[in-house]
Amino acid sequence: MAAGGGPTISEGNITGSTAPSGSTAPSGGTSGLSANAQLQNPIKYSTFSQFAAAVTKTAVQVLMPFIVLAFIYSGFLFVSAQGNDTKLTEAKNILWYSIIGTFILLGAWGFAQIIGQTVSTLTQ
Repeated sequence: MAAGGGPTISEGNITGSTAPSGSTAPSGGTSGLSANAQLQNPIKYSTFSQFAAAVTKTAVQVLMPFIVLAFIYSGFLFVSAQGNDTKLTEAKNILWYSIIGTFILLGAWGFAQIIGQTVSTLTQ
């Protein structure tokens, strides 16, 4: 113990500490792990650009049916409006938002493809 009653440090080891270390190895020993241990990659993609392309492709595949349903729903609202201005405005807004959503989704997918191709070209 140090003069003040606290722990002392010698050769990288702390002695006199009452805090648990979380290790079952003796002080200054090793826990049996190699210094060259490597982590396994849980993702099947080796680069970030491949991962981003896969995520955007999945997003397009999942969200595309919802976009189609939004277009169908807006068409149904146009037919069922029967000249009512407020219902026609609602149908136009839904159609407009569906178009914007489609461009955002396909734009993100295209942007990810461009970035992925650029990165793969630069790293070759």
